[in-house]
Amino acid sequence: MNGIVIVDKPSNWTSHDVINKIKKILKIKKIGHAGTLDPLATGVLVVLLNGATKLSDYLLADEKEYVFEVVVGVATDTEDASGNVTDVKAVNELGNVDEVLAGLVGPLKQKPPMYSSVHYQGRKLYEYAREGQTLDRIARDVHIYEMKRISEIIYKENKAVFSASARVSKGTYIRSLAVEIGNRLNFPAYLGSLRRIASGNFKIEDAVTIDEIEKDNFKIITMLDAMKNYKSIEVSKSNYENIMNGIPILLDCHDDEVVLSFNNEMIAIYERDGLQYKAKRVWK
Repeated sequence: MNGIVIVDKPSNWTSHDVINKIKKILKIKKIGHAGTLDPLATGVLVVLLNGATKLSDYLLADEKEYVFEVVVGVATDTEDASGNVTDVKAVNELGNVDEVLAGLVGPLKQKPPMYSSVHYQGRKLYEYAREGQTLDRIARDVHIYEMKRISEIIYKENKAVFSASARVSKGTYIRSLAVEIGNRLNFPAYLGSLRRIASGNFKIEDAVTIDEIEKDNFKIITMLDAMKNYKSIEVSKSNYENIMNGIPILLDCHDDEVVLSFNNEMIAIYERDGLQYKAKRVWK
């Protein structure tokens, strides 16, 4: 059972919770995912079964799309609705939200939130945060490709709330983006809710729930279909045997990496090495 299942992660589950549950349902040994979602977030979680776990690095690199809610006027220590309030500033009116969102499109520097699973000196940042420590984190380069407001701005209880959509590069923290939106509006802010609606080619319309998986009502996407953005070559029997032994081969191709298949099943990823191609991943 090699392949990919697109799961609609429920709120209040960690990505690890989802993986463990599916592992038990399907009774498989190797399982992983391509892109963590926060416990409060919902939506597309790309679950990798058995041999497909070798595709993690490729699928992690995909762009992500989200819809999310920004709460302006309050800050929390976790940068989302689960945290303790750290700052409050009453909001009466926000006049330039759309301009602020448009101004964030493009390259951006982001520091990982303290409440995140990024590792520092052998521990996860959230472990330090839970001990009351705040560490100086190195800012990372991310990219916001598109972002726009998709709801009216609602004013209530001295706060302003609105929803937005964004298409972003890997490694982008939407929690931190919500905080930055607030900063540029001159108010504290946090992420009210988050839903991932796409990860690369995988859309929320393709996703199934945990209940549907338990009822065996789901589709396994083949590895070949998952890598359809890459050049794919169906190889001959003679080349198949060489590939299974990891031997470099000649290909009529100019791409840096190429997906190789035999009998319409993905068997390897080869990379250019001078005039020939050498093995990078092989599925036996």
